[in-house]
Amino acid sequence: MLQQSAGSNQKRHGLAAAEARQLCERVLKFSRAENARVNVSSGITGSTRTAANRVTTSGITDDITVQITSAFGKRAASTDTNRLDDASLERAVRQSEELARISPENPEYLPEFGPQTYTAVDGYYDSTGNLTTESRAQAATLGIKAANAARAVASGYIEVQAGSVAIATSKGLFGHFYRTGTSSTLTVRTSDGLSSGWAGAQAADWKNVDSERIADDAVRKCQEWRGKTALEPGKYLAVLEPVAAGMLIGLLRGAFDARSADEGRSFFSKPGGGNRISEKLFDSRVTLVSDPAEKNAEAAPFNNGGLPIGREVWVQNGELKALAYSRFWAQKQSVAPRSAPNNLKMSGGDASLEEMIKSVNRGILITRFFYIRSTNPRTIAYTGVTRDGTFLIENGRVTRPVNNFRFNQSITEMLSNIQALGRPMRVAGEDGTVGAGLIVPPILVRDFNLTSVSDAV
Repeated sequence: MLQQSAGSNQKRHGLAAAEARQLCERVLKFSRAENARVNVSSGITGSTRTAANRVTTSGITDDITVQITSAFGKRAASTDTNRLDDASLERAVRQSEELARISPENPEYLPEFGPQTYTAVDGYYDSTGNLTTESRAQAATLGIKAANAARAVASGYIEVQAGSVAIATSKGLFGHFYRTGTSSTLTVRTSDGLSSGWAGAQAADWKNVDSERIADDAVRKCQEWRGKTALEPGKYLAVLEPVAAGMLIGLLRGAFDARSADEGRSFFSKPGGGNRISEKLFDSRVTLVSDPAEKNAEAAPFNNGGLPIGREVWVQNGELKALAYSRFWAQKQSVAPRSAPNNLKMSGGDASLEEMIKSVNRGILITRFFYIRSTNPRTIAYTGVTRDGTFLIENGRVTRPVNNFRFNQSITEMLSNIQALGRPMRVAGEDGTVGAGLIVPPILVRDFNLTSVSDAV
C-alpha cells in the first residue's frame, strides 16, 4: 500500500496514521476482553539474492499484519492475522480471547497503557522506499562484475523494508511510526574456496549504501587473504573493523537489564544486592547512547507494549548510567519503567583505521565475526570465529594473511582494554538482514582472546 508523503509528491509504503488508527478501532470494537491491544505492521519487504556470480532470486512482499492481544485478569494471549475484512478480524479477536481464558495466569501481567506521549520521529527515507527491483539488481551487479574481473565467485544479499508500525489499546492509547531500512552484504571467494572477503552496509537511507565500495572491499579482502599462513592463538592487540566491533557491542542491548542485575544474574549486579548504576566499569572513552531520533538509524518511539522510548544514556565516560526496567520490575522497585535500547550508538575518536594499524607493533586485524554465542552472562562473554579476512600486523603495517581463530571474549573486559577509537559508522549485522541501528567505531583493544585456530574460511 502506497501513501502520499507529507509535503512531497512521493508515495509511502504502509498505512498512514489515520488508516492505522481506523483499522485498530475496527479491531477493538469486537473486543470483549478486560484489556486489549492491537499491534499493526504494514509495508513492503524486498530482496535480491546473488550466488555463483548471478542474480538467483528477487522479489517483494506487501502485507499488513494485525496482532491482537486479549487479557482477562492476568490471563493473556495473542493471535495474528493478515485478513482485514470484519469477519476475519472478529474471528481473530475471538480466538485471542478463547486462548486467554484457558491460559495460565501470568503473575507479572499489568493492564494495558492508556494514552501516552511519544517523541515525534519520522524514520522513512524516500530513497529507500522508492528503491526498485531494477535498482537493487544494478547494485548487485556491481559485486558480480568485480568478482568476475578478479576471477572470483560472488554471493550477496540486498534487503529493503519500508512501511509503518502502529499500536492501540482498549484504554485509548495510539502510536504510529513510519520506517525504512536496507542492508547490503557481499561475500567474494576464490574459485578454489580457500580465500574469502566480505563487505556490507546497513542504513535507513539507501543513499548511505555505497555499492561500489562494498564490491571493491569484498574483492580486495578476498585477494589479500589468499595464501593465508599459520599463526598461533593467544591474547593479541587487535584492530576490530567497525563491523567486527559492532557484532560485539550490539550484544549489550540485551544486557542492560535491571532485573537480572538486581537479582544477581548479571555483570551489572552489585555484590550483596542491587546494581552497579553510577559505577565506573569501562574505559573513560566508552559512551553508549540510544535515541529513536538518531539520524539514519531511527527507531520507533515506543516498544511493542506501548511504553514510550526516548533518548537514553546507558554508559557515559565509562560509568554505568542506566538500566532497562520492565513495567513489572519498575513497579516492584518503585521506579519509572524504561525500555531496552532499540538502537545503539557508541562514541568514537578521531583515529582512522590506517592510523590504528600504524600504531600496532604486533597484533591482529579482524574484519568480522561469525556464529557468535553466549558463554557467560555474568561477564557478558561470547565465543565465535573470525571470518572473511584476518591479518597479522607487524611494525605498523599489515604483513600477511593468517588463519581464522575461535575467540572467547568478555565484552566488559574488551571495553576496559580500549587503546584507541575511530569514527563511528552504522554497520551491517551478522546475518545480512535489516536490523536495529548500530553505530560504532573501529576499536583498537588490548588482550583480545583468540583461544584456538579455526579451519573456517
